[in-house]
Amino acid sequence: MEKNPSQQRSGRGLCNTGNTCFLNATIQCLGAIDEVNQLLPSTNESTTTQDKLLACIRELQKSGPAYTPALLIQRIPHLIRYRKGDPADAHELLIALINDISEPFSQIFQGQMSSTVQCSHCNKTTTTTDNTQDISLHIATDSSSSLTEKLYNFFQLETLDGENAFWCEACQEPCRATKTLSYTHIPTILIVHLKRLILGKKIQNHTPFDTTLEMEPYMAPGYGSSQKMELIGIISHQGTEKYGHYIAITKKGNEWISHNDAITTQTTPAHLHQSQAYVLMYRKTKTVPGRRREHP
Repeated sequence: MEKNPSQQRSGRGLCNTGNTCFLNATIQCLGAIDEVNQLLPSTNESTTTQDKLLACIRELQKSGPAYTPALLIQRIPHLIRYRKGDPADAHELLIALINDISEPFSQIFQGQMSSTVQCSHCNKTTTTTDNTQDISLHIATDSSSSLTEKLYNFFQLETLDGENAFWCEACQEPCRATKTLSYTHIPTILIVHLKRLILGKKIQNHTPFDTTLEMEPYMAPGYGSSQKMELIGIISHQGTEKYGHYIAITKKGNEWISHNDAITTQTTPAHLHQSQAYVLMYRKTKTVPGRRREHP
């Protein structure tokens, strides 16, 4: 008799050696990225974080019992503040890993965002551009707004006033101003972080999310071609801040795979959407040329 898809084993798991689920979930998500799997290993002895990570990901592609990522576990204290056996933050580790790898690996996750501030007194506009690795979105304790709504709010006009007033070089004084953020370059892999773990507490609210994102509304003027993103993996946090557990759910072909440490099984889209997402990874799909957006 055919097994239920959710009970079928799929892929190789990772051993939990004592609260290392945060590492395991992060590795499984990175291992689901085609561009990461296509990177060639170093020809030298594996001494860097990147070499150890790629070696671990290659082990996941083999058949066999759950693998222990010992070399990466040894690297954790060099990446984040960590004491063996203690729980840690999967998002913090993910960003630390990206910061400790070389090009072209890191470019997969690197986007570019512009910040435009307009002084309300002299109307002078100041624009700065910075590289970004992720978007961190606030979760209100009294709201269950969707990921799309949170993204929309993130890119809305912000007023800078009072203690948060903008120092205007032209006026040479703090002034009321407006600030807008927009993308000038969408990364190949977009990391969205939902800020659940704040000040020693966890916000349990469920955030509905789609498996596709259209990023064109968040592009800067002149960068308006269609930018569609497709969900390829999430890191989910279950439980509380002190007594929590991380799992990963990744996409393989048309199937969704749940990675719960050593146990990897097929799962369903329904289960995916019920998950309490903490980190979501979206992959850029084919760009559809569009007309350039004009400045207002």
